Amino acid sequence: MCQRPEVKKKSSTSSTASTSSSSSVASVEVSVESAKALAPTHSDHKRNTEWDWLIFLGPLLFYKVTPIWSIYAIAITRILVTHIVLSLHYQLVDKDNYLNKLTQKQLQREKDEYLTAFILHMYTQVALQVIFPSMFFSDASVISSCIKETMLAHVVFIEPAYYFVHRWLHVPEIMKKMHGFHHLSIRTLPTTSLVQNFHEHFVYVATFGPAFFAPFLLQGRQHWVAIGVYLVSFDVINMWGHTNVRVRNPIFTHKYSPLKYLFYTPEFHLGHHAYFNANYALFMPIWDYIFGTARHYEKPAPAMLPAKQQDFVFIGHNGGLGHFLTIPELNLYNAYSQYKIYLPLRIEFLIMHAIRHITGLVCQFYYCSRFCIANDYVGRIICLLRTPVDYMTPESYDAINQDMIKLMRTEHQKHGTRYFGLGNLNKMKQLNDGGLEMVKLVEQDEYLKDKNIKIWTGDTMTVASVYNQMLDIPNLQEFYYIGAGGKIGTAVCEKLVRDNPKLKIRIFSRNVVLEHPNISYSSDLSEMADYKIVLVGKILSNAMYSKALKGKKSIRTRYVLDYTVPAMPVAAINQRPENVQHIRIGLLKTGPNNPFLKGPYDVCMSTDENHIVPCHFGCLLNTVEGRETHEVGDIDQEQVDRMWKMTLARGFDNITIDYQ
Repeated sequence: MCQRPEVKKKSSTSSTASTSSSSSVASVEVSVESAKALAPTHSDHKRNTEWDWLIFLGPLLFYKVTPIWSIYAIAITRILVTHIVLSLHYQLVDKDNYLNKLTQKQLQREKDEYLTAFILHMYTQVALQVIFPSMFFSDASVISSCIKETMLAHVVFIEPAYYFVHRWLHVPEIMKKMHGFHHLSIRTLPTTSLVQNFHEHFVYVATFGPAFFAPFLLQGRQHWVAIGVYLVSFDVINMWGHTNVRVRNPIFTHKYSPLKYLFYTPEFHLGHHAYFNANYALFMPIWDYIFGTARHYEKPAPAMLPAKQQDFVFIGHNGGLGHFLTIPELNLYNAYSQYKIYLPLRIEFLIMHAIRHITGLVCQFYYCSRFCIANDYVGRIICLLRTPVDYMTPESYDAINQDMIKLMRTEHQKHGTRYFGLGNLNKMKQLNDGGLEMVKLVEQDEYLKDKNIKIWTGDTMTVASVYNQMLDIPNLQEFYYIGAGGKIGTAVCEKLVRDNPKLKIRIFSRNVVLEHPNISYSSDLSEMADYKIVLVGKILSNAMYSKALKGKKSIRTRYVLDYTVPAMPVAAINQRPENVQHIRIGLLKTGPNNPFLKGPYDVCMSTDENHIVPCHFGCLLNTVEGRETHEVGDIDQEQVDRMWKMTLARGFDNITIDYQ
């Protein structure tokens, strides 16, 4: 797996704002601009999830003691429903809200923790099924009545019990030890409702248990289906309270409406996350009104640029199955995940190709989240429904280019978009000669030809990034370059040898592109083992690397700097006993509060948060500048330094690598 270098970041602390009010006041009309931040008492928590799948399978060991199918039926249903709600909320509520960006740290924490309650309940159910089998396996004819009795038990027992338990959890000492972990998620997700400190889950098992114990103890009957319906319903309603939905209908908000007191809105519970000392109730606010802890909260409407504004579109593409699994609608938790290889690439590509054909039945393109540029412009990544198989098939090239023309036509008709950037494979030389052919197709299109469409590759920025990344290597005297034959590699080499007369570059290529005394060529990939620094600008198969390094007892290589897209792990490199670092470069980083970009511009790109590929960033600079010329074909060397200065001025820089 590609190793991500440590990025040096300035530490920041967020102050905790306090809001005081008299607890005797039943309802106070207050509107706040943002939620308070909790002192990060649990922020260093990191749970080892490596063996979670084995723990999930653990109840199978009890199959001879008690039926386990009921246990897995409930658990798997809860997991599926949870992901459906999470995906729907992202798609319908958060996707285009660039002011509500979720942090990578929060997504990772919630990914690590959301299953804990489900797994704990599985083992609890195993124990209860062994001790009280009739509590789970009554006659099926009582399922309906058991569901009603369980829901009634929730209203009568659980709602008041939870109110007081929740208040206890907010006692400062208990808050610090347990409940504060839940409140680390300032911008809540539906699944934030499932994220608790491990010990706190046991508190909830004891608190919620009476909901399905009561019918059994009072009526002598209960059924696992009723328990499952209760748990799934509980999950959905609990997730509802952690959504970012603004409900203002008087039926839920008017002081004379019963629903104001009997069923909460998301804003009621978000008020708890904002104030901490109010709105403790579970699903029924009446308990807060009775005990004087209810407070009014209105989630501010996001002040964003018009919904139809779209100034720039970066035309992306799928990178294979590993890339597809980072789509937020599929699994939001994986939005910042690195590209992974699960099966042999040929098989993955074929699977992805089949998925592409199925997806094509319901949509033309995949629209990523929109983001804001310099407070004035709106950008979006839109991916063609094309896979690596298409880009490896010359017979598909005309159709791919026509797909891009169709996308440009569609987006201009809908939004007036004139600026378009081309992702890596969408500007291949074989496909459209680095974008030159696309310019001709635009000029020939009846609709687009007079719309002043501009096409950018962003390659100037990529050259600037790679060039400056190499300059940062201390005492660099020589390196081995794989993939220097393209226009980016050529431009990087020309600039390096011009500005560093003593630097030696050994290029892996059968074709001589540059004639220079400091540049030499080799057709033997195994020579990479003789260089401490290897720069990679072309995707080669793992088999090629494996063959090249086979039999090498020791190698000098310590850093393989790879700017290919998509950046895929190479087992032959990463499994060397010398612990060679395979590092993805061609990445720009910035701080979390940089005003130049707002929103999920970094999601679903196999990068860490606040990172962006240079070609994309170069197009964003063009947008802000109002560039009215194409950026296709060869690299303009005079623009490289200028673009880099603009990048630094905007608060972006290359990732930091600790060379030793």
